Amino acid sequence: MSIPAADLRACVDHGLSGIGKHCPEAALPTAEWVLGARALELGIAPQGQRSANGTCRLLACCDGWLGVNLARGSDWELLNAWLATDQPLPDWQALAEAVALRSGLALVGRGREIGLPLAFIGSEQVSDTSINPLDCLPLMLADEDIKPVPRILSHAKVVDLSALWAGPLCAQLLHRCGAQVTTVSSIRRPDGAQTGSPDFYRQLHAGHELLSLDFGDVAHRRQLAQRLMDADVVIEASRPRALVGLGLDRQSLSIAKPQLWLSITAYGRTPPADQWVGFGDDVAASAGLLHWDEQHQPAFVGDAVADPLTGVYSALAVLDAMAQGDSGLLDFSMVNVARRCRQKIVGLDRLVTCPLQTPRQC
Repeated sequence: MSIPAADLRACVDHGLSGIGKHCPEAALPTAEWVLGARALELGIAPQGQRSANGTCRLLACCDGWLGVNLARGSDWELLNAWLATDQPLPDWQALAEAVALRSGLALVGRGREIGLPLAFIGSEQVSDTSINPLDCLPLMLADEDIKPVPRILSHAKVVDLSALWAGPLCAQLLHRCGAQVTTVSSIRRPDGAQTGSPDFYRQLHAGHELLSLDFGDVAHRRQLAQRLMDADVVIEASRPRALVGLGLDRQSLSIAKPQLWLSITAYGRTPPADQWVGFGDDVAASAGLLHWDEQHQPAFVGDAVADPLTGVYSALAVLDAMAQGDSGLLDFSMVNVARRCRQKIVGLDRLVTCPLQTPRQC
């Protein structure tokens, strides 16, 4: 991640190149597909301070900008509690007016406590010198009682518990490197991407075994626990407490062989950030991965770019760790990937720009 990059495509290309060095025979996708396949299917692109999918906005506040992602119907229901007001907030215009004279930094702190996906952007000059590059690297919590053994991915068993984009993209890249991937989904809460972007969903899961389970059923949980213990790689993208409640977190299982457990989160597993909710657009905004125009107005770039960037670089991290013989939990945060990619671009004094093939719409 230390090599400078001219733009977001180049940043993805660097990650894919690293994967290719581990898997020279793999048929890897292009950076254009990684960044733009979902947008191409849906016919979307960001419109300035409106995200490509329309659920996230950049709203001016008294000390900067707020990134507000109301991706779920329940998020709208939280707005009055968040702003401590009885004023009706039926639409984006009303919300923009309600936050305009308030501190975005304070609002982000309060909103994250109640589960809203938010970002605060103080200015366009995000200080890269304030970010320690080592803080942006994935954290490996190594197994102390399992001897390090270098391993290859070919025919390795990968169990993917994630949904939406970053985790499934990671799983698809590992599949293209020879892994046997099983995608596990909840019968009660299926992956929203199945209906939201069905063609892209099929591409991300091509070649995977698809297993639907009822996590409320004891027998199904036992079946899943055995799958997780037998796996060489586990991918999950839930907040840490979710799997703990089911008894399916890594500490609750008896892992007796070298295994990598990839935990993808918005902001990492260290409290309090381990409980913060985040999606691709708001996380990218938190990392400063935005375009700023001559009037110093921020704009989104691409389609939820923190997701595809994380998918690529988490796959590379898995391959690197296996080659080094590592075993344990790999704490991989989306915000740090976005920060590092921004560093790679601004390190060449370049602007962050939209990578989609229809830039006139960005």
